Amino acid sequence: MHIISVPTVFTCKTPNVGWLNLAQIRQLQFREIPNPVAVVTWHNGNTENFFGDDATAIMESWLESSNNNYRSKNRRNVS
Repeated sequence: MHIISVPTVFTCKTPNVGWLNLAQIRQLQFREIPNPVAVVTWHNGNTENFFGDDATAIMESWLESSNNNYRSKNRRNVS
């Protein structure tokens, strides 16, 4: 039997930066006032700042993916 590892991908399209994989985020900090700022800590420990529309797009995608509760939908029930 072969074990196949498939990377998890949850994409987010930002207006200026392009596509991001939310599954690679370890921590997300967001501040909306006075201007939107998202501070992303990636899985490797690197930190990146996103501003304005990019920050808003990241936060909206992050909230949408967390509200979908994908883990419980994709989990197999073992009896």
